[in-house]
This record gives sequence, C-alpha cells and structure tokens, in this order.
Amino acid sequence: MRRSKSAKQSHNPNITVRRSERLADNFKKLPDDLILKILFKIQDDTKTLIRCSTVCKNLHSLVSKIDTVSLKFLCPNEGDDDDDDDDDDDVLLCSQSHHHIPQVAFPALMKVFANLNFLEIKLCSFPSSSNLHVSRLNCMIGDCDSIHCELIFAIQVGVLSSTRRSRNIPLKLNGKFDTSFAETMMFFLKKMVPHWPKTLKKVVILSANMQGSGSRGKVFIGEEELDNFVDLISTSMVYESWLNWLNNPKNVTYWRKDAQNDEHSWLRENVWILYGLGFPWVKDRVTTDIVVMESVVKELLGAFE
Repeated sequence: MRRSKSAKQSHNPNITVRRSERLADNFKKLPDDLILKILFKIQDDTKTLIRCSTVCKNLHSLVSKIDTVSLKFLCPNEGDDDDDDDDDDDVLLCSQSHHHIPQVAFPALMKVFANLNFLEIKLCSFPSSSNLHVSRLNCMIGDCDSIHCELIFAIQVGVLSSTRRSRNIPLKLNGKFDTSFAETMMFFLKKMVPHWPKTLKKVVILSANMQGSGSRGKVFIGEEELDNFVDLISTSMVYESWLNWLNNPKNVTYWRKDAQNDEHSWLRENVWILYGLGFPWVKDRVTTDIVVMESVVKELLGAFE
C-alpha cells in the first residue's frame, strides 16, 4: 500500500528538525520582557526554570531575574555536621514517593537564581518522627546579614472523643512528644546560609508530618489553655460545657471541625498544641513567645494540602 506524500513527510526526521529550528528562531525574536513574563508565570515549576536556564546565555540571564522560588528537599540527618557538601547520603528517608532536589545541588541553584528576594523550602516528612506536626520557620534577613527567626509549630498531643450520652473522660493525652523536627529545620538552615544570594530578604522553611491524622476534626490550642481544658474536664462531666468551652475563641486558637458533624452530636477531634517562638540567629540566642493567630494556623495547614 502506497503512503501519501504528506504521510512520508511526517516521518521525515529532517522536516522535524527544520520545524524545531523555525520554532527556536521565532522564540529568539520574542522581546525579553515577554519571555520574562512567561518565566514568572511558571516560577512555581522550579524544575522547568532550571532547564530553561541551560538552553542559552540569554535565557540563563532571564531566569536569574526570578525573585521567588519554592524548593523541596529531603530532611537532613543532624548526624552529618561535617559541612561536606559533596555527600548527599546523610538524609532521612521521605514517607512519600515523589521528586526531591538533592541537597548538594543547593549552591548551584542559588547561582542560577542569583537575584532571589523570597525563598520557600519544603522539607518532606520522615517516618522516624513519632508525633504528627506542622511547622514553619520564618527568617527575615536584615542589614549586615542579620537574621531574625520566628518558629511556629503545632504537635498532635491527644484525642478528644465523646458523645452526649457518654460518661467517660473524653480527652486522652499522649506522653512525651518529639520536637526533633524543629532541630532539623534549624540544622538545615545552618547548612543553607553560606550559599544564599545577597539579595535574599526572606526564607520560609516548612515541615510537616500529617500522615494518619485521618478525617477527624482538629483543635489547635495553646499550652496554658490546654491545661485549663483538662481542669474543666476533671470538674465537669457535662458535654455541653465542653462544647461551649471549645467554641469560645478565647480558649481555642482554631477549631477545624469535622464537616460530617455540623450538629456536634459527638466530639471526635485531634488535639494539637501550638507554640510560637521568636529569636535572633546567633549562638547564644534568647527566645521570646509569639502569639499564634487563627489566620497563621490556616495558612500553615494550607501549605500542605
């Protein structure tokens, strides 16, 4: 059976090459301002930006003008404190299967994005953490490379489960909880500081382990307020009193309620304790407490959904 002329042309590799050359020529004719607008549209796709930077010197120069980038890394192992950037084996395994940027690539990435103002880093969760948590480390970079940090995190510390007819103690708290994720974030920051560009003004490092939290509601509460709620339960076994206390915004920072329990015929909530700390990036740092607002908790949860 004889193929048509158009069918033969479509299988001709020379024609494909010529088409690619024409497309490349047309792209070169685009003004830099337009190309830069296109690059800013895909600034969340770091992998594509890096590929673009390797095409030609002009694209490399334009990619370097991107001022906001989000990167995803595996959590570093704090046992590797020898500042050896040639070895990326000392990392904690991720609990999910997806692409990660090798830590050894960070210095080269900062050379590509040489004019960054804002850098977001997501550290993937690791199964060794015994507690569910969400955390955010904000680093504001001032004059003379001074760094002020704000660490906000929430840890699941117990389960609140009861019904209107139940007479059992509704709150079951865990024992000691693990905060090693906070130390890991600080360790990661220490390794990144020498490599980031002078233009950088803010760095946000995010970490979370939300696996197994299920469809329960989530109550985010301060340490002192949690103690008050425990006292309430010990003195009153009235379901409505617990419900009224939880619905009071003076007691609870944020209550993400179970969508299937609008009428509150039962309580089935995970209890998360909130902490907020502010401190300068110095050796002998003194921390100060930060009041964590509802909007901050929502923003933190939204980063991992």
